[in-house]
This record gives sequence, C-alpha cells and structure tokens, in this order.
Amino acid sequence: MIYTVTSILPPIHGGRTKSLLERSKFLDQALNIPTTILTTNYNANYNDVYSKFLEEGKVTDNIRYDNIYDWLADYKLLTCSEHNDGTPPTFIETPVNIEGLSHEVIKSKHIVRYYSSDNTYVLYRKFKADTNILEFEDFMSPISKKRIQRWQYNNYGVLHKKLHYSPNSKKRIYEEFFDKEGNIYCTKMFEDNEKNRLIYIQTYKQGRPHLTFKTYKQLFQHYFENKLNDNDVVFCDARLLDKPLLNQQNKTKNILVVHSSHLDDNKTINQSYKMALENPHKVTQYLLLTEKQKSDILNVTNIDPDKISIIPHFIKPHQSTDNVEQLDRFVFIGRIAAEKQINHILYAYHNFLKYGFTTKLSIYGRDEFGQQQKVEQLIEELELQDNVEINEFTNNPLLEFQKSKASLLTSSFEGFGLSVMESINVGCPVISYDVRYGPSEIIDHGKNGYLVEQDNISELTKYMKLIIEQPLQNVHTKPELTFESAKQNYKQLFDSIEYSY
Repeated sequence: MIYTVTSILPPIHGGRTKSLLERSKFLDQALNIPTTILTTNYNANYNDVYSKFLEEGKVTDNIRYDNIYDWLADYKLLTCSEHNDGTPPTFIETPVNIEGLSHEVIKSKHIVRYYSSDNTYVLYRKFKADTNILEFEDFMSPISKKRIQRWQYNNYGVLHKKLHYSPNSKKRIYEEFFDKEGNIYCTKMFEDNEKNRLIYIQTYKQGRPHLTFKTYKQLFQHYFENKLNDNDVVFCDARLLDKPLLNQQNKTKNILVVHSSHLDDNKTINQSYKMALENPHKVTQYLLLTEKQKSDILNVTNIDPDKISIIPHFIKPHQSTDNVEQLDRFVFIGRIAAEKQINHILYAYHNFLKYGFTTKLSIYGRDEFGQQQKVEQLIEELELQDNVEINEFTNNPLLEFQKSKASLLTSSFEGFGLSVMESINVGCPVISYDVRYGPSEIIDHGKNGYLVEQDNISELTKYMKLIIEQPLQNVHTKPELTFESAKQNYKQLFDSIEYSY
C-alpha cells in the first residue's frame, strides 16, 4: 500500500498541501498507484473537504482518506454529503425559539442571543447562513458573565464536540468528542493557566475509558501502528509527524518529503528537521526538490547520498485562455506572510514608479497573523494607494498570471515555488530572489524570468524596469519540470526502494 501522512488537509491551502495532492493524483494517473492519505488533525467536516477536492479535479476517484478522529470513533464521526443510496443528506434544524427565554436576532451575522426572565444573558447561537442549522452554541455563566461551554455542530447540524472553559483563565480546560450517534469516543484535559498545555487524551470504547495518551505524538504513533503494515510505502509531508512515524514499530518504507528549507535564520538545522535528519537509519529515502538542498544536507549530516532522491515539482503544459485581457501590471500571488517579504516588493515598486512608469501592482493572498495590515500601512506610507490593490485569495491564479506583465517573489526562503512554475507555465515571466530553494531550478535567467540577489531591493527594481522596457519572449517551462520527467523520476524512486507497482 502507498500512504501519505500529513497533519491537515485544509480546503483552502498553500503549497505543501497542493503538492501532496498533485503527487497523489499523479501517482494514480501516471503509474496506476492509488494513495491513501492519513490526517491527524480534527475536522468533523472532512467528507465535505474530500468531495470538494474531487469536484475541483485536485484528486482522482481512487484516492482514499483516513482521519485519526474518525478512526477513534470507529468511523462514525464523519457525515457523508449523501447517503449510500444517493439520496440527499439529512440536515438537523434547530428552532430559534426556546421556551422560557427571550432572544434578539442579528440577521447579518446569523447569530441569536438569549436572555432569562431577569434579562440575564445565558446563550449565544451561531447558525449557518439563511438556515436553522447550528454552527455552535455558547453557554454563558450568569455569575462570571463569561462563556462556560461551547457546543459545536457539523455542516449537517450534528453535535460533535463540547468545549468546557475555566472561570479563572477563560481557557478551554476540557473537551469532549462525540460520534454522529452521540457516543463519546475521546476527551482531552488542558492546564488551567495561560500556557493551556495538554495534560492527557483519553479514548473510549463502547462508552468506557480505553487508552490514555500524554501527548499528541503518542496518539499519532498509536494510530500509525494500527493503520500501517510492514513494507507499506509512506510519504511523510509534515515534520510534525516524523517522530511518530519513525518510532512506530511496523517495518514501513518511510519517504520523508522536504517542502521547505531545513535551515533556520542562523543557517543551522531547524529544530523541526532534527528528527528527520538525525535518524537516517529509520528513513528509506529523503525526497528533495533541488540539488542545492541535497548538497547542503550532505554538508551537515552523515546521510548516505544514495538515500536522497531529487524529484522537482512538475507541471503539465497549460493551454492559454483565449482573449484574456492583458493588463499593465505586476502580480504577487501567495500567502500574505512575514517570510514572503511583500514589503520588499513595495519598496522596489516605489522606486520603479520614480522612473515614470505607470504599471500597476496587484497582490492576491490570505492574511496570516495580521501581516496584511502591515502591508496596507506601508502602502499608505509610500503613497501607493492609487497604484497597488490587495485582493483576497484567488482560486484561479493561472488566469491572474496570464493577465500580468510579470510575477514577483521576494521570499526569505522557499521550498520550491509552485507559484513560480505556474506563472512561467502560462507565459508570465517571474522576477524572484535567488533564495534557497527552488527559484534557480525553475528560472532560466534572462529567458523566462530573472533571478535577483536575495534582499537586494535596488536590483529587484532594475529587473522590474528591464522586463517592462524589454519584455521576454517565448516564456516557457524547463523540460526537466514536465510530466514525463516526473514519471521517470518516480519510477526510479520506486525501483530504488524495491517497490513493485
């Protein structure tokens, strides 16, 4: 069996999740090898996520999924989007009125507040938009005036989780998990202080206490030991799961997939990579994206070079959409996060405009940890409000790249740079910092884009000018990043670990 283990499969996701889904789809389509994806986070609506991936063409019908909490619940947690006979799902609706309580409705936010006969605030409800399907209920203490419990419901109105809060720290101190039949299968206890660390996880069988775990990683290891078998091939895409995977007792063929730099800001091995790089005897193969990273890892470890495979991301040729409106603009598409250094783009763009250019700048992405506000503040400080627009995450990045003169990337580090590949694949050249790792393996300097010395804002400005004054022609993807190259690379990988497919 082929497995991929990952901590989470968010419906809206970044490069790591995108690449593991593409790998799973590729292995099925190119080599007829289906994958089962194991997840270790809690999501009572995962079946809807799986359906969404299939509808969007991100996976094939042959991809299978397994979640640790659904497994703990004897596969009675997740509610299907339709019944086995194809009939629509059953939704549980909850009346707004509660006998003995008055209420006020805030329709714009789909919330209802409830009050007792003496006008004490006792309950807060959040409904799904334009329905009577509950998302959650907050029960309020008449003494502390604070939330004491939250009951959470899935997309179909089924109660799946209860959270209990401390009257002192206001932190959650106890969680109860229920299957769709209302049976408890797991509880968690947390410290009643600011750190709010996990104390233990208690699992249940048939309503009776079963196994207790002190840490999440102990639970994950238990899960892997029960799901995996000897000689299974396991791709691990999350450093969080390296320890439970490598310490589990089955003799699996573990392939650790490295999506990002293993180095920290001081150019030493990042703490999250120590388990992976310091236990090569437990690893069958390391799967890297670039030769540069292989060289850097070999310089600081005793890993056998034969244990490292280089398989860059691949991309299929894209047929450009006809009649796409060409805009005079640069574009950035990615997370609005600190490591993306969007402020460098703004400083370079500010200098670019001083030369009399009128080319605009469009930014697309999701905010992370309040970084968008900092970006907006800098736009105001540089008086770029009329030239720069910030847009929400786009589900069609290829179209936005195709509209643009060039895309920009100023990250402090990159795993490989899927956005760089996508941009070039639709004929939009890329101006990127030459950071570890990826851009130099994708960009052919002067042909499909430009590589800029890391953190050199003036050089970034120079190439922004050059690409407008002298647009690059016949921008295309390097042949080693094609579908056929990836097919041969994965065949070699499976041959090297003696896996018959």
